[in-house]
Amino acid sequence: MPPLTIAKTNVPAFLAALSPSYRVVVPRQVNEADVVFADFEEAVPIAWNFVNTVIPPKGLFFVPRETLFHIEGTRRPSLRVPEPGRPIAIFGMRSCDATGLAFLDRFFAGRGFEDDSVPDRIRASLRMTMACDRPGPACFCVCCDGGPWLTGGFDLQFADLGNRLLVDVGTAKGSAAVAAAPMLFQEAEPKAVEEWTRRLAGVDARFERRSYVAAGTKPVSLGKVPREQWEQWAEDCQGCGGCCFVCPTCSCFTVYDRATGPQTFERGRARDACLYEGFTREASDHNPRGDKGRRLERRFFHKMSYQYVEVMGRHGCVGCGRCAATCPGGLDISSVLERIRDACQ
Repeated sequence: MPPLTIAKTNVPAFLAALSPSYRVVVPRQVNEADVVFADFEEAVPIAWNFVNTVIPPKGLFFVPRETLFHIEGTRRPSLRVPEPGRPIAIFGMRSCDATGLAFLDRFFAGRGFEDDSVPDRIRASLRMTMACDRPGPACFCVCCDGGPWLTGGFDLQFADLGNRLLVDVGTAKGSAAVAAAPMLFQEAEPKAVEEWTRRLAGVDARFERRSYVAAGTKPVSLGKVPREQWEQWAEDCQGCGGCCFVCPTCSCFTVYDRATGPQTFERGRARDACLYEGFTREASDHNPRGDKGRRLERRFFHKMSYQYVEVMGRHGCVGCGRCAATCPGGLDISSVLERIRDACQ
């Protein structure tokens, strides 16, 4: 399908047309500085002028806490899986977050086994991304193949041209979404495509932050970063797990069982963080990563080592910059990769 345009004033009507089939989610301004994803309401304005949401949209798919299945009875127990919720149509998601969802899809379903709870939600969703032409001070997606313009991993890709949006249709699901309200779209004029191409050409120069991914991957993969360096850097780590919870690709979780009645139980999953001291503690009380240096090293091995690139098809960072905005100790991906480069020259 050729590129399309839609007036910004028509976007609420388009999203309303999707509402019978999807739970529609949009970015919403909640205070002067923060934007979050929230359920679409025609009377509530959509946020347009922001760099990124505080929390990535992965929480809509890899939810913070959920019941995996119910267990009924003890002698001959039966399992009951919760009914799936409505598929989600998410509008205004940045390119880095869409890349993060593709990463989670592969993590849960693309490595020889399938935990279908997360991938099923991702695959049932309608992913409508918004390309960036004004990166924030913490952004470095151009260093991580996470944006600002995608070639895949979306159903509809929008680009802001002021009072209208340029629309790139990526999948048959995207075409079906346009068909829900075809009168709101027009075929894009060549000058609209040319305008966005011109804007996109100047995006790279606007990035203030760079990430030395190539310089960090080799020493991390080969274990060339001295252990004492990890221990020294980890002195700045508060163990809060903030970097893990705001990351679009982090996938750590724990599983728990609890009784819900005399003969009923549930197995649940809760998101976790590899920087928490108890994350790898074993039943014997032995902890193979009992100190912060080992946990920090493991986090960056998981994010940047070539062993994981081979398995996942890419490294575990999409350059959204949320860890840089969140970590009180300056141990975000970009900063630590710079430290690794300097330590291993």
